[in-house]
Parts: sequence; C-alpha cells; structure tokens
Amino acid sequence: MRILLLCLGFLLGGCNAGYYWHLARGHTSLMADRVPVADVLAAPDTPALQRQQLMLAADALVFADEALDLPANGSYQTFVALDRSWVVWNLFAAPEFSLEPHQWCYPVAGCASYRGYFDRDRADSDAQALRQAGLDVHGAGAIAYSTLGWFNDPLTPPILQRSEGSLVELLFHELVHQRFYLKGDTRFNESLATAAARYGRTAWFAHKGRQDDAGASAIASQQARDILDRARAELEALYASGLPEPEMRLRKQQIQRATRERYYEALQSQPALQPWQGFFEGPLNNAQLNTVADYNQWVPAFTSLIDQCDAQWPCFWKAVERLAELDSEARNAALAALQERYHGDD
Repeated sequence: MRILLLCLGFLLGGCNAGYYWHLARGHTSLMADRVPVADVLAAPDTPALQRQQLMLAADALVFADEALDLPANGSYQTFVALDRSWVVWNLFAAPEFSLEPHQWCYPVAGCASYRGYFDRDRADSDAQALRQAGLDVHGAGAIAYSTLGWFNDPLTPPILQRSEGSLVELLFHELVHQRFYLKGDTRFNESLATAAARYGRTAWFAHKGRQDDAGASAIASQQARDILDRARAELEALYASGLPEPEMRLRKQQIQRATRERYYEALQSQPALQPWQGFFEGPLNNAQLNTVADYNQWVPAFTSLIDQCDAQWPCFWKAVERLAELDSEARNAALAALQERYHGDD
C-alpha cells in the first residue's frame, strides 16, 4: 500500500501548508484512536472472527521478524475501529499523452507519484484542479499506509477483513517500506515491497505446512495484469507515433474501450476475475494504469534477486541497498537485466 508522506511542510516554510495541516490532523486523530491489540483480545465482546484475525496478524509479525528480516518495532500491535473502507485516499496523475507519472515532492520524503488524503472532499477538489490542468487523474482508497517507522502504524477493520494469505502479504508489504525506502522512486519501492511480500507469503504457508489460499485468484490477477500490460504497450506506441492530438485522443479512447472488452471477454471463462471489475470500469487512463505498474513493473527483477540470494534475506537487503546507490538510469538498467534473467529462467 501507499506510504503516507507526513513531513510537515508548513514547519519548513514550504507551500501547501493547508495540505500538510490536514495530514497532521488526520494522522494525529488516527493515532489517538489506537487501542492495544492485547486490550481488544481481552475484551469479552470482541467478535470471534476479529479475534482470530488479530491473532493471525500477531503471528505474522513474529514470522516477518524471524524469517524475513523485517522490522518488528511496534507497528500493527494496535487497532483503530475506522468507520470507512479506506484509511487514506490517494490521487494519481499523468499527462494526457504520456505514461510518465506526475510527481509530488515533499520536504523530507522526496518525490512520489501519488498524494494521500484523509479528507475525501479535499482530494476530490484537488483532483478536479488537476483535470482542469489537462492531466489524467485517478483516485483510489488505500486500506493501509506506512509512516516508514516514524510512528507505530495500526491495524484497521479493512486489513482484518482480508483472507489469511492476503492479510499476511499486506503486513509484509508495509514492513518492507519500513525496512527500506528509496527517496524519489515510487516504482522501485512498491515493486520491492510487492516482490518481497509475495515471497514472504509463500514462505508463510510453507512454514504452516498448508496450501496458499489464493487459488484461482492469483492466476486471475496475473491475467488482469497481462491485459493491462498490453494496454500500456499500445498506449506507449501511440504516444510515440507523432500523430496529431485529436487523432491520438481518439485512438487512446479506442485502446481503453478494447482493454475493457478484453477483460469482459476473459471474465466469461474466468470468474475469479470478478474482483477486478471495479478497476476495469474505471477510466483506464494513464494515471490509473500507472498504479498497477508501480506495484508490479520490477517484481520479476526483485524476485530474481531473492532467488540469487537463495532467499537469504540479509543478502537480499544488501543487494537492494547496492541497487539504490546507483543513479536512476543505472539502477533501471540493472533492474532490467535482472528482469531478463528472471524471464530467461522461466
């Protein structure tokens, strides 16, 4: 999930003071409502399923520390009873004819390809301003966020409503952000967290001696991503074509329509694709497509790196640190080489 950029810019003399005040208020309110998981478990009126999920989360945190070399520093040991389905609302933007993400830059955390909000009305207002500036815009709720270890992040009802595998993978993902964060490279950070968390999920079920509960959903998710990757490739070719903007705009709409049709055609034979329906009913614009790329583009590269280290996590984290020391061009070239090696081993 997304990283909440809680650098209080107004204290540093930056602009957007109102935005940072809203972040500070929202985060402070969330932190104030935290209750220790131990107290929730001890309460006699705690529902049995919630109790089970809280115990699962506690078990997953121990596993993350002992088996994945991830930090066990107090996060996810408290609970907040939110009354909404998302914790933060994120905005993403991109130029109309480019898949290069729009960047927001922050005084401490660097630049990122999204902006988080606790206030949906404020997010919607900013989204409208971005559209008026000619950008593609996409908004989506996140059920978890990371403060990179600055605070002890809480569990929330949306997290606990997930299946076992999905819940442990989400916690591993968030802890990866605490373990390592590269300023200014959202795709590196999110792909790293996705790869490590998926590997950790597999290790979790192996440790438990049980089958992963993903079943057909994992295959369906890859099928959905393949459809979206095709759309990205078609759009990239279109944007590089040099066609007049009116014709490019028309062809972009045709690609978006064809992408949606491919999904519905696949859905007829693959019911497990159903959870993706809301996504494919979205605008399928550059900003929305970038959200999938951020989480997945470099996953094969990082998976290859894990394999090279024989899943020895101290080795892997040192390799990640070496990648991060490279400039962006060299780093992407190194990731592309790892990517090729991964596909060559298939």
